[in-house]
Amino acid sequence: MAATKEKTTIADLEPLICDADNMVDVLMDLLDRHFAMRPDRADGGNYVLTEAEGDRLFFVASTAAAMSMKAKKAYYEALGGNAS
Repeated sequence: MAATKEKTTIADLEPLICDADNMVDVLMDLLDRHFAMRPDRADGGNYVLTEAEGDRLFFVASTAAAMSMKAKKAYYEALGGNAS
């Protein structure tokens, strides 16, 4: 017997939305920590990140985007439509 996929409901969206919101909060914290203050002109006016900081920012941004897309898809599924 084939397993049937349960339909996503609006109530099922809370953890997806909250997780995505928390990841965006982490991203904004990292961005604020690194880019809130203008760089010193003595450094050429450039923002400088270590490789690890750049990797961490890219990871968090990519994860936030994936979580957001998953929440959007689940939302439209719960409404019975297609996510575009």
